[in-house]
This record gives sequence, C-alpha cells and structure tokens, in this order.
Amino acid sequence: MKVNKQDEPGPLSSNQYSDYADYLKSVVDYFKNNSAPLYAISIINEPDYSDNAMTFTPDQMKNFLKNFAGRIKSGSNIKIIAPESYGYRTDMNDAILNDPQSAAVVDIDASHGYGFIMKPQPLVKKSGKQFWMTEHFIDGNDFNSVMKQAEDIHNCLTIAEFNAYIHWWLRGNSITMMLLYQNWQLTPKAYVIGHYAKFIRPGYFRVNSVSSNNNNLLPDYEAYGRINVILVNFLKDCP
Repeated sequence: MKVNKQDEPGPLSSNQYSDYADYLKSVVDYFKNNSAPLYAISIINEPDYSDNAMTFTPDQMKNFLKNFAGRIKSGSNIKIIAPESYGYRTDMNDAILNDPQSAAVVDIDASHGYGFIMKPQPLVKKSGKQFWMTEHFIDGNDFNSVMKQAEDIHNCLTIAEFNAYIHWWLRGNSITMMLLYQNWQLTPKAYVIGHYAKFIRPGYFRVNSVSSNNNNLLPDYEAYGRINVILVNFLKDCP
C-alpha cells in the first residue's frame, strides 16, 4: 500500500487510503466476531519514525482521519487512537486537533515518550480527549533505572497530564526493558508500575499535593470518598 512498495520508510499511497481504512476495519471486525472486541485501535505506530514502516506527514494524517477513518468505527464501539508519534509532535497533533472533522474522529490523543518534553499540552486539554502515553521504556534494571521509571510515570501523570501510561513490552529477551522475566516472574519495573496501577483505579482523579523533601514524589489521587497517596522515595535506605 506504500508509495515505494518497498521494505523501507514511505508514505501510504493516496489511492490506497480507502483500502487501508478497510483493512483496519477488518481487524476490528475480526476481534469482535471472535468474542474479543477491541477497546481502541491506533491508525499507525510511530508515523514519524524512520524504520521500515509506513509514514504519515501531519497533513496526510489529518486527511486520512477526516476522509476515511470514520468507517473503521462502523458497527462497533471502537475508539480511534492518533497520532501516536515517536515523541510528542506538536505539528502533527495540532494538525489533527485544529481541524474539526479530523478531530471528531479521534477519541484518544496518544504519543510515545521518546524525546517527549514534559510539559502541559493545552490544545489536548481543551479538546477534552483522553491523552495516553502509549509506549516508553527506561533501559537498565539497576536501582537508579527502576526509580527513573517511577519518576517517568510520575512526570507523565502530573506534568504532561497523561490519562494513561503504557509500558513498551511485557516480556522478551532483554530483561532491562521488560516487565516479566523469561520464567514469567515480575521484574522490579513491574512492581514500580504496580505501585501506581494498584492504587490509581478507574474513576480516580489527581489532587494537588507537594513534598518539601526533594527525595520524594508525592501525587495524591482521590475517588469515592478516599485519598490514596502514591509516594516515591528515591533514597536506597528508607528511614
């Protein structure tokens, strides 16, 4: 479907936009018909990354969403994820959100965390859409790397104000990146993610809190009459 018809970076042929939308729709239908309906589907993984995959420019992404992506939702409750760039791309994201028709198709605004500058994204917030960080990993499995993972989650939720943090991969050959060892036991990074996932549940929202100790990160989350304090202590020897 790509212009170059090669196993190298290249854009989707403009005369293949309709076929590509039908292909994504067929994936949605396949899972639905096999009793495993998808919650959401991404238009493409990292449209701005120079590997052998398909690429999209901001205008190409906007036009595909506006003119073709709506049919992916036909007959299901599937949510559309876009643009899911390698690192947050303001030009690509703004091209979508500033166009009412393309913005209307997107349910979840998403970005990967590589090179992401942690700061609020007012246009995303104004849109009212969910904002997901859909791929990132911190290499290494030592104490400092594991705590860096905790800091990354904290910053994504409190500075960039993502609604979801999704780690890159569960299990594979590199234990420094994964959440599961080859024997399916949890890695230290899995426990770090669990520190958040067990106590921040659907329906919770973050409330303002600060710590006077630079060794601590202290976001609070509240729901249903209770407050959970998610404390991260960077000291190896906790008092």
